[in-house]
Amino acid sequence: MFLIDSHCHLESLKAYLPSENVLPITCGYSHISNLKNLEIARRFRLPFCLGIAPQTAIKQGTTKLEEWCETIRKNKPNAIGEIGLDYHWAENDAHIASERIVFDRMISLAEEMELPVVIHSRKAENDALLELKKRKFENGIMMHFFSGTVKDAELALSMGAIISVICLHSKSRKDVIKLAPLESLVIETDAPYVGRKPEDVIEAAKYVAEVKGLDVEIVANQTAKNAAKFFKIKL
Repeated sequence: MFLIDSHCHLESLKAYLPSENVLPITCGYSHISNLKNLEIARRFRLPFCLGIAPQTAIKQGTTKLEEWCETIRKNKPNAIGEIGLDYHWAENDAHIASERIVFDRMISLAEEMELPVVIHSRKAENDALLELKKRKFENGIMMHFFSGTVKDAELALSMGAIISVICLHSKSRKDVIKLAPLESLVIETDAPYVGRKPEDVIEAAKYVAEVKGLDVEIVANQTAKNAAKFFKIKL
């Protein structure tokens, strides 16, 4: 059985050892984490994403945004991410304004580089999707660690987005898994923040298989194909 962990943070693991059965896609969220992920991805020849997340926009502002963009531009990631909007951590209008400035710039960078985007969105799924829809973004959208409503999922799917499923069980996540075609799902660990390591992605595969009444190997194979297509990975 072969699996792709569509979203993890290898730079935050104490150690990473490659596995024959799991391909991790390591993802940055700040300038420093982008640089660390680049080093790991190059060392192990892994696919990777580079981006500036909304949490970073809140903490570090926007004064170095163009410098951060230049680093992303010259290192040619598989996708721009994680990026997006997060109303859980935003404490005031100024925080949201910073998030929106960075999100808008990251979308523009993805358009310029003709790359898909990996969206971090917490309590802001609808707004993030509507912004991409307003921009007529067509390079591909992955909703990382999706925790939105069925209505949010319907909007995402109508825009051709793929939805990334974590192993955490909830009624809303179960309803979204039921709604989404298997061809529109990928699986992830968000390691080390949810799963401890990329190999734990099997738990997300088991969750999808349980909800959809499918064999876990079918889920593993199809979600790997979906991730490979999205990130333009040759299996």
